[in-house]
Amino acid sequence: MSQVQNSYSTCTTHQHQLKLEPPEHKSSLKLLSTLTFPNVLARCWLPRESIDDEERQTLLTPSSTAPSTLTERYGLSTIILHYGVHSSVRIYTRKSSPAGAARQLHVVKILRRSSDALVRATQNFEQSLSSAVSHPNLLQTIDVLQNEHGETCLVMDYCAGGNLNTLIATAEGNIDIIQADCFFKQIMRAVTYLHDNAIAHRGLKTENILLTAHGAVKVADFGSAEWLLDEVANGEHAENRIRLQLSSLYSPRKLPGSIPYLPPEEFSDYAAIDPRASDVWAAGLVYMAMRCGRLLWRMPCVDEDGGYSAYLRGRQTYDGYPPIEALEETRCRNVIYAMLHPDPVRRIKASEVLRSEWVYYVKVCDAGEMGW
Repeated sequence: MSQVQNSYSTCTTHQHQLKLEPPEHKSSLKLLSTLTFPNVLARCWLPRESIDDEERQTLLTPSSTAPSTLTERYGLSTIILHYGVHSSVRIYTRKSSPAGAARQLHVVKILRRSSDALVRATQNFEQSLSSAVSHPNLLQTIDVLQNEHGETCLVMDYCAGGNLNTLIATAEGNIDIIQADCFFKQIMRAVTYLHDNAIAHRGLKTENILLTAHGAVKVADFGSAEWLLDEVANGEHAENRIRLQLSSLYSPRKLPGSIPYLPPEEFSDYAAIDPRASDVWAAGLVYMAMRCGRLLWRMPCVDEDGGYSAYLRGRQTYDGYPPIEALEETRCRNVIYAMLHPDPVRRIKASEVLRSEWVYYVKVCDAGEMGW
C-alpha cells in the first residue's frame, strides 16, 4: 500500500485552520453584484460568527419576559446575503445578550408572502423540512416566527467559517487532501441521512455547504428539496418526526439546482428517475471542485460543453479523465467515477459511498463528528 493510501487509515486526529473574517455591518448587495456566471467559485456568502450553546439556550429558553418579535429576539438586520423574488437571506445581529456576549449573529431566511399556491406550498414544505431534520452536518432551522410584515422567518445558526465556495476561491492552491476528504465525508453523511429519510436535497453546490469556525460541515438550503412520499408509502424508512412534519404536506416538483451541478438526466428524456441520484452526482462535483479548485464543466450536455464531452471520452479510455486520474488514491478515483456515472440507474448510492474502501477510512475531525 502506498504512503498516500496509508494516510487515510493512520491519521487519528486533525483540525481545520479556517480564516475567519468578521462581517461588516452594512448591506452586502454590492457583494452580490461581483458574481459572474458561470464562475460559480467566486465569493458569495460572508464568513459567519457562531454562538455557543449556553448563549443559544439562554436566548431560546421560554420565560414570562421572553422576547416575542424577530427584532426583540435576534436584533437588527445588518447584512443582506441574498435577495430573491420569493425570499431573502439576512444576518441579524443582537448586540447584547443575557449571557454577556458582545453580540450574537443568526442567519434568517425571510419567506415573502405570496398569492401563488405553488410558492406557498414550497415555502411551507421548506419550513417544515428544515425544522424536522436532525443531523450534525445539516443546518437546521432553530426558530420560526413572523416579522412585522407578517412574513415567515426561518432562523438558523450563523456559521463562522463561511462556505465551501469561498474557501475554494480564496485557498492558496487547492484544498489539502485530508481537509477535502474530511469535508466530503461530512457532506456524504448529511446526504445519506436525507436519502435514508426519503428526501432528495436537489440543490447541492459549494455555496450551500457552510462551515463552522472549527471546520464542521453544515449542508444548507432546502428550497429545492423533494420529499419522496411514494417511496415512503412503499415501505422506505423515515424518522417519525420527519414523517409527522411532512406527511400532510405537498412536496412541489421544483426546478433543480444550479446548472453546473445538474446530472445529465436532467437534460434528457429519463422518466421518473429517483432524484436522490442527482445529489450523488452533485456531491462528486463538489469533491472535484475542492481538489481542482474549479468545476469540471458548465453543463453536462455533449452538444453544449466540450469539457463534459472530454469527460465522457475519458471514461472510455485506458488513460481515463485527467482531472480524476490526477487524484492520487485509486480507491478515491473509482468512487468519483462511480458518483459521476452518466447513467443514473448505475450511479453509486450515497450510502455506498460511505461504505466504500476509500471513504470508510477517512478520518473526520472532532468538530465534524459533533457538528460544532
